[in-house]
Amino acid sequence: MNSDKGATESRTVRETGFSGIVMSDFEENEKKRSLELFSDSTSSSETTVHKDSCRKICIIAKLQCVLFPMKLFGLYIQEATSACGQDFSSRRRPYYLKRAYQCFVLALLWGYFLKACAHWIISSRSNVPMLLWNFQTALQGTICFFTMHLTGKKSNLKSLLMYWNTQPNFDELVTEPYMIKCVKRTQLAVYFLMAFNTVLYGLILFLPSESLQPLADSVISPLPDSMASRVIFFFLSLYCSAAWLMPFGIFTAVCLTLIHQCHRLRKTLRLTASANEIRRIKILRQQHSSLCGSVRKVDNLFKFLTLVVYVTNIPLVCFLLFDLIFSRPNGVTTQLTLSFWFVTVALIMIIVSFLGAHLNSKIHSFTEVVQRVQISNVDLDTHTELMLFIAKLNGDPVAITAGGLVPITKPLIVTVTGVVITYFALLYELR
Repeated sequence: MNSDKGATESRTVRETGFSGIVMSDFEENEKKRSLELFSDSTSSSETTVHKDSCRKICIIAKLQCVLFPMKLFGLYIQEATSACGQDFSSRRRPYYLKRAYQCFVLALLWGYFLKACAHWIISSRSNVPMLLWNFQTALQGTICFFTMHLTGKKSNLKSLLMYWNTQPNFDELVTEPYMIKCVKRTQLAVYFLMAFNTVLYGLILFLPSESLQPLADSVISPLPDSMASRVIFFFLSLYCSAAWLMPFGIFTAVCLTLIHQCHRLRKTLRLTASANEIRRIKILRQQHSSLCGSVRKVDNLFKFLTLVVYVTNIPLVCFLLFDLIFSRPNGVTTQLTLSFWFVTVALIMIIVSFLGAHLNSKIHSFTEVVQRVQISNVDLDTHTELMLFIAKLNGDPVAITAGGLVPITKPLIVTVTGVVITYFALLYELR
């Protein structure tokens, strides 16, 4: 009996040990399987997020019609298609080569300005508009050097794009087809102005005319006048024209896009206020907050550019108009050149002023729509959302500023007009 009992216990122990081994193997297999399923789900979710972020950030790739010419003239250094991978860093060697080319272009622009300063000091027939124009192009090239890139933690362009990527309503915030259409139209205008300015520079430098000789001297002097110098300054005028006009193509396109989004959101809010869907006011308030955040990011990107516009274009308009009226330039080509410069400078200042003021007006135009909402049958949460919306609209102005100092609004347009008239009157009295 004892031997049978011992044999039974030993068999039981072996079966128990075997079953324990089987259970442990089963648990390990289940753990491996669950880990594999988790890793598969994680990788699929990461792929989805990557595709979504790639779709959003690929708006940079769609702006190649703007960024490639800017890259060609040293105003932008990041590859347009490399942003789709959400990797804003470049390889070290190409990055340093592109940065070196950008530094070379910047040195050319500032060297051209220093040459104009030397001509203004030593020449009796100094050309002040040419000096101011060279100063403006050098400043705008410097601004593009520090802002128009996607590398570095302090890149304003990168900050704007990353902000758009974090918004859940990105498709409503930035309507890509409309933005691309605005970019193409503004760039066509920019290319036309650059081509026309290049033709005028070619006439100044290569057309043998006595009426154009003072302008040619202001372009070349104090360097010796030769055919090689004229060719060099002709190619340099291409870089100056690009730094003068191309940044405003992007500025105009972005402002028109945000104005269009404000118009769409205001229309949606008006329909919501007149229907029985007032509970959507929270979503609309969040979309308006996203638009305000976009305006602030755009202001960080362009505030120094707009400051340069007002600082340099106000005296430029006055001096060019003074030369057209009182200097009485001889020759059709000279009058055409001065008239083109005057119209372009004035047009840039008008576009910047009216786009900034119109964007500010659209952002704050929701007040009258919100005040028409009937709040008699709304709950407490909806009433709170309405009060927060009104407080936001009546708060500090949301606008693009000039250097972060003065918001570009409708009263600023009146002030700038008064400054131009006063400055021109002083020039008339001192002539």
